[in-house]
Amino acid sequence: MKKKKTLKVAKPSQPTDLEYIKMFDNCVIDTTKIGTIDKTIDDQINANKSRYQDISDQVAGKNFSKPLAGTFGLSSALQTTNRFDLSQPIASSFALFNQNPLQPKSLFDSAFSNFALGSGQIPWYFIACAHYLECSFDFKKHLHNGDSLNGYTVRVPANRPKVGHGPPFTFEESAVDALKLMKFHEISNWNLPTVLRKLEAYNGFGYYKYHSINSPYLWSYSDQYVKGKYVSDGKFDAEAVSKQMGAAVILKRMEERTLIYIPRH
Repeated sequence: MKKKKTLKVAKPSQPTDLEYIKMFDNCVIDTTKIGTIDKTIDDQINANKSRYQDISDQVAGKNFSKPLAGTFGLSSALQTTNRFDLSQPIASSFALFNQNPLQPKSLFDSAFSNFALGSGQIPWYFIACAHYLECSFDFKKHLHNGDSLNGYTVRVPANRPKVGHGPPFTFEESAVDALKLMKFHEISNWNLPTVLRKLEAYNGFGYYKYHSINSPYLWSYSDQYVKGKYVSDGKFDAEAVSKQMGAAVILKRMEERTLIYIPRH
C-alpha cells in the first residue's frame, strides 16, 4: 500500500492581527523598567510630539503648522510652494488658524490628536517609535536607516531622500521621504495590528518566522520577550538579550498613562 502523503502547513511569516492584539493587551511590562520607559516617553516622545505630528501632517498633504526645524529657517516654511511637491501650493493656514505661526496648536487640537487621529493618517506616535528604533531619537539622522543627515543615505535604502536639493537635509523632509517611500501614506486604517506590524517590518520578521519568538524590537522590557537576538546581520544568538526597550512596550505604557489610545480594529 502506498503511504499517504501528509501536507505540511507552512508557518505564517508574521503574526496575525488577533495575535498582535492579544500580545499587546496581555503584555505585562517589567516593573523594574517602568521608570526608564516613562523617562523616555516624557523626555523624548512627548517633548517632540509637535515635530512628529507635523511630519504626519506633511505626509498627509496638510499645510505646515510650524516652520521646519533644522537647516532651513522660518522663511523656507513660509514659502508659497511646498518643498516636497512643487505642484501643490501651501494655503495661508497660518493666517486662518494661527495669527502667529510660531504658536503651538490649541490644547483641544493637541488632545484630540491623541485619541481621534484620522484613520488614514500616520499616527504621530508611530513616527516617534520608528525614530527611536532607527535613530535613538537623534534628529541628525535619516529616519530611513539612521544614516547622517549631512549626506544621502548610504545603507539600504541608499541615495535618499529625493527632495529636490542636495545635503544637508532636515529631519522633517527626510522623514517625509522615508514614510512615503514605505507607502505608509496609502494605509487607510492605522489600527493596532497595523501599527505593530509596520514597526516590526522595519527590522524584519525573522524572529517570528525562523526562531518562533517575539521580536525584541517590539516586546523587549516585557513578559512577551525573554531572550534571543540578532547580534549582527543574519547572525542570531539564542542567549543574547536585547537592551533596547520594545516599541510595543512603549506604546503599551503610553496607553496605561492614557496618553494615547490605539484602535484595535
